[in-house]
Amino acid sequence: MDRTLYITLMSYTITLLFLYLLFTVLAPFLAVLVWAGAIGIITYPLYRMVLERCRGGQIRATIIMMTAVVLSVVVPLVGLLFSLSREAASAYHYLESLSSGTTPMALDEILRHPLVAPWMERISPLIGTFNLDLEAVILPAMKKGLAAMLDYSTDIVKNFFGFLFKLVLMLITLFFIYKDGASFLNKFWQAVAIGETLRATIATTVTRVLGAVMYGVILTCLVQGTLGGLGFWVAGLPSPFLFGTLMAICAPIPFVGTALVWLPGAIYLLAQGHLLAGVALIIWGVLVVSGIDNIIRPLFISGKAKLPILVIVFGVLGGFLAFGLAGLVVGPVVLAIVMVFFEAYRESAAEPDKIIL
Repeated sequence: MDRTLYITLMSYTITLLFLYLLFTVLAPFLAVLVWAGAIGIITYPLYRMVLERCRGGQIRATIIMMTAVVLSVVVPLVGLLFSLSREAASAYHYLESLSSGTTPMALDEILRHPLVAPWMERISPLIGTFNLDLEAVILPAMKKGLAAMLDYSTDIVKNFFGFLFKLVLMLITLFFIYKDGASFLNKFWQAVAIGETLRATIATTVTRVLGAVMYGVILTCLVQGTLGGLGFWVAGLPSPFLFGTLMAICAPIPFVGTALVWLPGAIYLLAQGHLLAGVALIIWGVLVVSGIDNIIRPLFISGKAKLPILVIVFGVLGGFLAFGLAGLVVGPVVLAIVMVFFEAYRESAAEPDKIIL
């Protein structure tokens, strides 16, 4: 074997080995690093403004930014998690009583209601073909979903010190991103053997996509969840905070989105005989909760990400399934970077003399 080829192969092998070891070491802190990096990148322009006001005092500017992040992000998040755990426990116990028949309105009564029965008759042939027992399927599925949310939220409460440790670690990481982030980024780009044009494109794309995800997707989901929870509260439905959270989670799903939550709630109200509240919740869900998505999301995403909305949706949902909450950020960024490299290779193939990579 040629000595140059042997050295090249060994260099690649050792590099891949150490990259794998590096990932193994950092994997337990992936969410910490992702959220610290995302918050740091999004708020870095604000940090630079604060730095100018502090006349170059890095430590003072960093402390001001950290205080702002803790008060505006961390404190509300911790409060929401504790509230979510209480709401999930309450709703789960309600479903337990519903499935045991101890509540006044069991699922079979809802299915036999005059407003629901005609629709059930239409789909009954399909149900009969697959031998489906709706009461045996729907309630366990709802209980399983709520149990998963309950386990996730109560796990944070039970392992509060572990959660607190990761939160403190995220804040420490964010502190050094503000303080030394620019210097580290310059050294990183010096070590990466790609063209200057592609470097600038990657940096711009990552910043744009993070902005689109943080402001477009996450903000839209939070607004829809808040409006949906408000609708549940006004309609008198139980656990409005929990169901508002569920609507925020379902909001990125194309076509159906928040209707997966507010529509069953409206049907329940109609089945209970609360005609005005049920109709009002449907109107609120269609015009406000689902309709606001068509205003807020294009306003943020189309103008910032400059990517097809389908790429953002698949990135958010796929990232969430693969990496959990950190995947909300990781997924779209990964897809965007892949598209940047694809476009760079396409331009290189079309113009071989032009240095892109």
